[in-house]
Amino acid sequence: MKIPSVKIQTEYTPFAGGLDLISSPLSVSPGMCLACLNYETGTLGGYNRIDGFERFDGQPSPSEQTYEWLNVTFTGDVVSGDIITGDISGATGQVVTVGDNYLTVTKTTGTFQIESFKVNGVIKGDIVSKVADGTVIVKEHAEIKKAVADIYRADISAPPGTGKIEGIFVLKGVVYCVKDGVFYKATTSGWIEIPYYSEISFVSGQDPIPDGTSITQVTSGATAVVKRTVLESGAWGADAVGRLILSDITGTFNDSDAIQVSGTTYVTASSTVSQISVTPGGRYETVIYNFYSQLETQRVYGCDGVNHGFEFDGDVYVPLHTGMPVDAPTHVSAWKLQLFFSFKSSLQNSGVGTPYEWTAISGSLEIGSGDNITAIHPLTGDALGIFGRNSSYQLIGNNVDDFNLSLISQETGAVPYTCQAMKGLICVDDRGIISVDSTNKYGNFAHDTLSEVIHPLISEYKNKIVASTIYKEKNQIRFYCNDGYGLIVSFLNRGLGFSRFQYPVNVTCVVSSEDLDGHEIIFFGTDDGMVYQAGKGTSFDGEEIEAYFLTHFNSSRSPNTVKTYRKAVFNVSINEYSKIRFSPEFSFADYLISQHVSDYNIAQHVSDTEALIGNGGYWDLAFWEEFIWSSPVVASPSMQLTGTGKNIAFMIYSKSDIDQGHTIHGVSMNYTPRRMEL
Repeated sequence: MKIPSVKIQTEYTPFAGGLDLISSPLSVSPGMCLACLNYETGTLGGYNRIDGFERFDGQPSPSEQTYEWLNVTFTGDVVSGDIITGDISGATGQVVTVGDNYLTVTKTTGTFQIESFKVNGVIKGDIVSKVADGTVIVKEHAEIKKAVADIYRADISAPPGTGKIEGIFVLKGVVYCVKDGVFYKATTSGWIEIPYYSEISFVSGQDPIPDGTSITQVTSGATAVVKRTVLESGAWGADAVGRLILSDITGTFNDSDAIQVSGTTYVTASSTVSQISVTPGGRYETVIYNFYSQLETQRVYGCDGVNHGFEFDGDVYVPLHTGMPVDAPTHVSAWKLQLFFSFKSSLQNSGVGTPYEWTAISGSLEIGSGDNITAIHPLTGDALGIFGRNSSYQLIGNNVDDFNLSLISQETGAVPYTCQAMKGLICVDDRGIISVDSTNKYGNFAHDTLSEVIHPLISEYKNKIVASTIYKEKNQIRFYCNDGYGLIVSFLNRGLGFSRFQYPVNVTCVVSSEDLDGHEIIFFGTDDGMVYQAGKGTSFDGEEIEAYFLTHFNSSRSPNTVKTYRKAVFNVSINEYSKIRFSPEFSFADYLISQHVSDYNIAQHVSDTEALIGNGGYWDLAFWEEFIWSSPVVASPSMQLTGTGKNIAFMIYSKSDIDQGHTIHGVSMNYTPRRMEL
């Protein structure tokens, strides 16, 4: 009797869409994920290994540093960390790695020649040839680059102090942070402290005193340099009242005499001089805004819930006095040339174009929201969104003359520090990740949220989120939790894709901005007082990036048919060096089928064993096919499958501190239908 032939079926499954923890197994796309950590959903599909980060203080980026490869003959011992000196050239370099007949060096000064070299004045060998930053072995190159980064990483320090990073922002391409109530500036020499100046109050102001002007007080003879004139109420030439921010003070100012410039009285003192100080322990929120239309007047406005709101231009810190009994706003926004602060359930605005003035006559207004305000953010449609924890409003109009506050929702609000503008305003609420536009349109129903498919994660993470930011180049929003975990929301061509990440540090604040060349730059601070730059390097500041995802089970549109799976071919893009492991699971990982051990007459794929730490437990991945690439490539690695089941899923795993990134686009499977089981 002739045995009937069975046709081998082929099916390609694109990996796309990210996590889906809710949908039924038979209705979900098989390219989505049951589990995912440190992979992100690509805008055009595929899953990208997450980017690395490295510590930052303004000094050269560790991951961008180079090395020289010196072919040598040795006459003495040389070890990593030694400083070699050219016997003729006088060039120096720090040894990174030592081979049988070569050295790699970094931090070079001068130019090495074909010459002998010394360590501590003793000849240790001869340089016979050299190659700049490279070796033909890509993995070795990646390992040396990592070792070079480690050397430069050791030079980078946290800002002084023992506390957390309380705030971080970028002004005109320069990175600033706040730690223990002190402002620091990143420079090519590391963090430098920005000193606070002093202030004196005045009345009877005749004219504003320009920045940088020297002043003298009559009678006392005290002198100073004006860093900023702060008009708080009244009009110049009549009843102007305010403060002067001062530096370079000599003598003692009194609280009653005239202050002059070149013999002409400008203002009259109404207080003695006091040193500006800031109490540590706040959580800073900032906005960059320009009230005065000149490039040099773009400034930072912010608050921290502990101190006065402030203005800062990179040098001068100006406390802003609103007149509130407890003048410590928690949230800030700038809109229509007015500065807005929140105080519990109260919203206040400055005068139009006058961020120093907070009086009714200047156009300031206090609006009660009935709910503690958690965010203030401009909305699409010429409105300002005011969010509480359980409510949301919109403010429309131009100023105090026509402001109108209207309700968006009595139930939908925003978790603090989660509002981001990405194709509308996105924030986190108790119900999930929401779009203000969609909430306003459809009403207060659970299915209006954008994140139904990851609702279990939202329930777990919503009260842990402490910061968020936009990744413009990736079309992403990232939400950072206080325990190192976070959520990635990717805006796809159709819909959203969700994934998780885990850092070995706990983020406290984050900022997305641009450098002076217009390139996106992202920095974050942590609870151990360090600042990091995201999107840099091949590691988490020297630590390996462990990443995995598990796809949903694919029944190939025949859920009751048992199939013999024969081969899987993956579509992978590699940037340089990568090592990735693939493992199959069969029939919803049913024990009798999916373990594919010899007791069940199903061969093991490989004998390698790894433990994967997942959320609340371990993934016991015992059967792997491992692939290693050593050059930029679009690859199609294949693995023979010897399992039988009604469906199949794939676990993809990587763990590396030298992988420059890769993308898993999808998988093509060969299988043979066997029998139907009802």
